Amino acid sequence: LGLARSNIGVLFVSLEMRGDELAQRMMADICFDGRHGVPYQAIREANVNIEQRRRIMAASETMERWPLHIADPGSCTASRLSLAIRRTKRRMKAMGQDLKVVIVDYLQLLHADQKTRSLVEAVSEVSRTLKAAAKDQEVCILALAQLNRGVEQREDKRPMLSDLRESGQIEQDADTVLFLFREAYYLEKQNPRSPDRQAALEQELDQCRHEIEFICAKRRNGRTGTGKARFFGAFQAVRSGDDR
Repeated sequence: LGLARSNIGVLFVSLEMRGDELAQRMMADICFDGRHGVPYQAIREANVNIEQRRRIMAASETMERWPLHIADPGSCTASRLSLAIRRTKRRMKAMGQDLKVVIVDYLQLLHADQKTRSLVEAVSEVSRTLKAAAKDQEVCILALAQLNRGVEQREDKRPMLSDLRESGQIEQDADTVLFLFREAYYLEKQNPRSPDRQAALEQELDQCRHEIEFICAKRRNGRTGTGKARFFGAFQAVRSGDDR
């Protein structure tokens, strides 16, 4: 949303959620001002008051003005995605917009064009096709990807490059690999029996409940590192560390 708000053309290809579900999450984000907003659950259940309805209508009108296009194909191959990018870029150009970023949610749901012997080979082919499409169409492709379960077995849950699921080809092809990490997600899963441990857990949660880390594990033409921001799950929103 930050890209579209800055007048950067975006195509969001959702292979996991329907377009209307994604739009509802986006509206919850737009309605949130850092303190108040309309919770995503309220939007999804259409359980809103008059003021919240006004906010939602304003958010919807705002989204319509942005160079943001959402596609939600039931299934898609890598080559069909390349064709969709080409068509969307041409259509946006006719509207005076310039497609710069394509977001794919998520990479493992894209099908290979040719029948492969294994899932690893399929993901590798998809990764190579996306790399070629980004170069040919002169767009940045941001492909979300699943991680393997190994991260949940470690004491430190922060993801590493080796956690990329199915294929090392993803790491090889990507110019940048960015991981998201929320310590609160794992703390909330704990169920301590000791009252003392429960109290300590609540204290830890209070310190990191709205914290999200962005871990840049690979950057072909720059430095790697970690940054932090604030996460507000009820509003599907991420804000900079300076926003309160």
